[in-house]
Amino acid sequence: MKEICEALFCFWLKCFKFGTKKAQVEYTKMLPKVHERKKKKTEFFAPLEKNTSTLKFKETDEPTRNLAIEEEEIIFPTKYLNSFESDFNFKFDFTKKNIINFIENEINENRKYTFLVIKDGFELFIKESGGIFSSEFPMIKMYYKIPKKVFKKNDINIKLIEQYMDIPAKRLSWDNSIKEYKIIDKNKDKPEVYLLYTIYKSPIIFVSERDSIEKRYDFFENDIYYDFASSVKDEFAPINENIVRITNHCSMYKMYEEGENIHFVSITQINAKYKMPNVMMSYQLPLNYKKWYDSLINAINDESEMNEQSEQSEQSEQCEQSNERLTSSEKN
Repeated sequence: MKEICEALFCFWLKCFKFGTKKAQVEYTKMLPKVHERKKKKTEFFAPLEKNTSTLKFKETDEPTRNLAIEEEEIIFPTKYLNSFESDFNFKFDFTKKNIINFIENEINENRKYTFLVIKDGFELFIKESGGIFSSEFPMIKMYYKIPKKVFKKNDINIKLIEQYMDIPAKRLSWDNSIKEYKIIDKNKDKPEVYLLYTIYKSPIIFVSERDSIEKRYDFFENDIYYDFASSVKDEFAPINENIVRITNHCSMYKMYEEGENIHFVSITQINAKYKMPNVMMSYQLPLNYKKWYDSLINAINDESEMNEQSEQSEQSEQCEQSNERLTSSEKN
């Protein structure tokens, strides 16, 4: 409104008040300021830069989810879409192929991501401009790798690790950052698609607990583990007044084996309802993730030790029973 008033005032100066060179001078002085304010406003509310990725977006005015997809079926049922994803203008097909391409493109995209820190083996990057699921919140990308030799289990593989991350009973046995972790709805035709409810413990003092209700799709493709998740409507889990509901615009995960290492890449765009400066994020996130992965490793190693002890105990019992039978036969 202010810009419009100033523009009208400039026009009035030019046409009516003076009609002289003085009016032209005043007009020339003021016009750049108006344009500059308009430019800033346009940049602030402008859409993201043109997507140069290989993702196939439908160039149509019709909602993408209603179109017939010949090459692949849609992964998520319509009821799992949140208000943003079900918007008429949101044109992304939740097919397996598109989800994999989206994850891989974000992993390989380096131009729009700003490097933050390398700490405790973690590489942390941020994309302030956000992405197709939200332009209001940044996307956080983190790389990490774990040498296979730190695991006591010789045949360690990503399928075993995935069980500790995704099966609720196993996850709750070692992850101290969560209070509740349960599947509340599952797709009968696609068990890898489900709704997950999580309560997160308070990360720092004076910050209340958080919870989330999100759809997830985790699967293996060419010996690579992928995971995609985003929030669903609150109606799937009533809001608790004592807990803050976070919004997961999108979170993605990739895990794969390469040589003697297991690699992990996570990309998240979450509104946790509290702000963390980049300086604090550069310190806190690697620290939290390091504790998380250490707890995961310890849980796998502890169970490996227990299984090994159990096997040794069984072998010992079998040897004793065999010796008893031999002694008994000799006496006879």
